Amino acid sequence: MSRDGEPGDGQGTGGEALAAFLPAVQAWFRAALGEPTPPQALGWPAIQRGEHTLILSPTGSGKTLAAFLWGIDQIYREMAAPPEDGADEFQEGVRLLYISPLKALNNDVERNLRVPLAGIRRAGEELGQALPRLDVLVRTGDTPQSARQRMAKHPPQVLITTPESLYLILTSPVARGMFRTLRTVIVDEIHTLVSNKRGVHLAVSLERVAELAGHAVQRIGLSATQRPLDEVARFLGGFETPPSAPRPVTIVDAGMIKPMDLRVVTAVDDFDQLPGGSIWPAVIPRVLDLVEAHRTTLIFANSRRQAERAADRLNEVHLSRQAGGERDAAALGVDGTVKGAGFQGTGAVGGPFRAHHGSVSREARLQLEEALKEGRLPALVGTSSLELGIDIGAVDLVVQLQSPKGVAQGLQRVGRSGHLVGQTSVGRIFTTHREDLLEAAAIARAMREGDVEPGMTPQNSLDVLAQQIVAMVSVQDWEAGALLSLIRRAYPYHRLTPELYRSVLEMLSGRYPSAAFRELRPRIAWDRVHDRLAALPGSRLLAVRNGGTIPDRGSFGAYLPDRKTRLGELDEEFVFETRPGDVFVLGSNTWRVQDVTEDRVIVSPAPGHLPRMPFWRGDALRRDYHLGCIYGRFRRELAGRLASEPEAGDVVAWLRREYALDEASARNAVDYVRHQVEVLGAISSDRTIIAELFPDPVGDLRLVVHSPFGARVNSPWALALASA
Repeated sequence: MSRDGEPGDGQGTGGEALAAFLPAVQAWFRAALGEPTPPQALGWPAIQRGEHTLILSPTGSGKTLAAFLWGIDQIYREMAAPPEDGADEFQEGVRLLYISPLKALNNDVERNLRVPLAGIRRAGEELGQALPRLDVLVRTGDTPQSARQRMAKHPPQVLITTPESLYLILTSPVARGMFRTLRTVIVDEIHTLVSNKRGVHLAVSLERVAELAGHAVQRIGLSATQRPLDEVARFLGGFETPPSAPRPVTIVDAGMIKPMDLRVVTAVDDFDQLPGGSIWPAVIPRVLDLVEAHRTTLIFANSRRQAERAADRLNEVHLSRQAGGERDAAALGVDGTVKGAGFQGTGAVGGPFRAHHGSVSREARLQLEEALKEGRLPALVGTSSLELGIDIGAVDLVVQLQSPKGVAQGLQRVGRSGHLVGQTSVGRIFTTHREDLLEAAAIARAMREGDVEPGMTPQNSLDVLAQQIVAMVSVQDWEAGALLSLIRRAYPYHRLTPELYRSVLEMLSGRYPSAAFRELRPRIAWDRVHDRLAALPGSRLLAVRNGGTIPDRGSFGAYLPDRKTRLGELDEEFVFETRPGDVFVLGSNTWRVQDVTEDRVIVSPAPGHLPRMPFWRGDALRRDYHLGCIYGRFRRELAGRLASEPEAGDVVAWLRREYALDEASARNAVDYVRHQVEVLGAISSDRTIIAELFPDPVGDLRLVVHSPFGARVNSPWALALASA
């Protein structure tokens, strides 16, 4: 893998790279944006040479335009050039394919492309160089069937889609033809795909696209947080077979760290002294103070339920202040208890705060994003649904409730503020308990250093392999050897052995290892004499209905009484515990259940009633092993400093300087670790595991293993201990 430049290098090459564009593109860029940013100046030379290119650059640095602009330039050149080989006119088909893991990001990119495309055409007219209209369309699961059919007949020059929709297009006998003219593929937010099976699935789809095109297709990968770059480059470029060697990919490292004003905040002086026994009456007023002091704020929560709770509590305190009532922790208290504790909400009616997450309907999410962008909302409470590169306007502050549970996640979230080139990102992480405080401190230090979690691609995922084989065979017959050769070009399968591959073919063609599976029918036909694979009736329907690797969570849609207006979705376990007449919160609005069908919950507005807070299983974020090592090392270093430095003030100053802690956070961290060492003589760390045995209320002995290494270590360890 070759590398072009380091952070800050390449500024002098920006003008030379820009000079290679059409005059209209140059004129628009200089008038609208001025000089190229580092990812543009460093990335364009490689992209213009036709090389596969991986660009690492902070959020808001112009890397998306760096990937798009040369492809747009080339499409204009091709459309304006005379037809080749005696063709009558420009051949319809997709030239530039943009893939991102998030539907909302796709819609946003399509909107943002309108400005440069319109500006380039205006610049062309002013220069006397008329440019043709360039079509840009989005194809996701939300695209109506009629639009999909029109797209198949008259494909756009630029297609924006998701990994799953790309797979579905490739599995359509008619629509897949739009990729025969493809020249460039852009994979955005590639860090979210490298280390999971969704990325494995996409890697095979990229090889299918290249095979269909029949010529070299340039690949461009983008992310603000990706490590190690060599691994990501191998994932992006794939392998050549034979010989089995990674395709060359030029790595453009324009830096990961942008200027950050980061601070870890603790809203109480002592976690043992909480108002009403809860941290939230202290946290929420502090967050509201920050919102009122800034123009636009994004508030991130780590789960959908926490987002709903935070919006509800913020509205309660906001309404109290509007009415001239309590402004601090007392605004969330009633007779010494906390409003909205347990399963209940506060019952607040009105207020400007709304929850934005994946279980709120797409229409509602778009409305919230537009309202924030237009300044009609002072803040928005979101989850990972707002984490990636969605354009939500000028955000000047990000508030994170609890530790972000990951370095890359923290950088993505804080990077939402100061999103324009040259701006400083401002982030405040509010901690809610002592362990949360230590983890937030470790993450804050790693965010400053750019020490993100490495992503390693799963190898030889046989479930994904089986799915892609059925999809490929459903649209054309294959020689088994040729199909294996294509599969092995994808990095996750470059070491796939013929024996393992044929065992999957055996299963798919109906040869199961036991009579217990004899009722399972074959999915494809395998002619072993001629070694050819062919579809069976129902193969394509099976491939289309079961595409992708995103699990089906068994959710229920929430609908208004017209049974057409969709509000969002609810977890099936929450619905199982819900009866007609119950009141709950969704999207910061209160709803009463009218009816529960086999797949829908019919609701009507119920403002003013005390609601239940919904929950969604599988919402909790898990600590990565790499972060576990960082976290454990910090615990060890803090304990070591406390042992060697008698003055706590020196340690507090070190924590504030190196780990971005405020005064209360630093003192709470010192007191907590010192107390742990005094009681146990040690603290769990990257070099120390503590096993604690204690009697439960019944008198039975219980074992707790204190380990900082995260779920991938602790979960199997717990299973092993439980079955010992």
